[in-house]
Amino acid sequence: MDSAGEFLGMVYSNPASLIAARILSRKKLEIDGRFFEERINSALELRRRLFPRRDSYRVVFGEADRLPGLIVDRYGNFLAVQSLTAGMDMLLDDVLEALTTTIAPEGIYLRNDSPARSLEGLPLEKKLVYGSVPANVCIDSWGLKFLVDIPEGQKTGFFLDQESNRPLMEQHAFPGCKVLDLFCYTGAWGIHALSAGAAEVTAVDSSRGALSMASENARLNGMEARFRAVREPVLDFLKKTRDNWDLIIVDPPAFIKSRSRLKEGIGGYIDVNRRALSKLKSRGVLVTCSCSYHLDTEAFEHALLSASRQSGRELRLLDIRGQGADHPVLLSMPETRYLKVIVAQVM
Repeated sequence: MDSAGEFLGMVYSNPASLIAARILSRKKLEIDGRFFEERINSALELRRRLFPRRDSYRVVFGEADRLPGLIVDRYGNFLAVQSLTAGMDMLLDDVLEALTTTIAPEGIYLRNDSPARSLEGLPLEKKLVYGSVPANVCIDSWGLKFLVDIPEGQKTGFFLDQESNRPLMEQHAFPGCKVLDLFCYTGAWGIHALSAGAAEVTAVDSSRGALSMASENARLNGMEARFRAVREPVLDFLKKTRDNWDLIIVDPPAFIKSRSRLKEGIGGYIDVNRRALSKLKSRGVLVTCSCSYHLDTEAFEHALLSASRQSGRELRLLDIRGQGADHPVLLSMPETRYLKVIVAQVM
């Protein structure tokens, strides 16, 4: 209520958190199983309308779906769930029951190992909470096959926020080109490039498990002969290599975890993009990304401009994108707009 006692909304609160209260409803409602069924059905209806032929997408994106603190990703018949706040943890039994009713999955796995939980004073944990979930789930991505490790993969196993951007490879990975996929994780960008006609892809990541999965994904799609996996920190690889590429993808983890690390993180984006630009052929294309929500699009463009000047490569922008529509942006909450994707060509 406000200071005069007028109703404002239904919230859950955590005095120990920097965000003391999060709004569940602007109306007086019972926050029960029926409430969650209605909210999840509404979110699911949007995704089914947007992606009638996709079997994998984010079903619930926190505040943008009026369920603060809750993430639900769908991989075929299996769900990965993240509860990021103490309030949502208290309501989780109702959430899980609503998910089994509305979606009827074969299994639900709880990925409560996000560092965000520590800010709420919550323990980190991973566990099966419904049915069964295999070690690897095979999903379809624009006609390509990818394995997803729901229990042990990064985030919930696959970067669904980039799914709407990967068809960019159809435009920029021309037949016969050489492609470098940096921070490749399980190889999605590179394999899409091969599908578009690239002659070869070099995929670089520091994670042995991710590269093993990336190589298996290449094999699943009959592309293993054109796919080379390199296990090495990306900056070390860029410092040592003497090769050049027609297309380079830079899709790193968030360099800026908090506003206090903004300057340091911007320096990181400038450095990795400067080094990547130095390995691009004339008229080559850079697809560079940032998932740091503390860095807005304008600041990311400015960082890329600094990288271009330091590398002596003049750039022209071809495209600017964000996260897919299964990660909708809540206009009143800028933090829900976090992913930036810039496509630029060396002139």
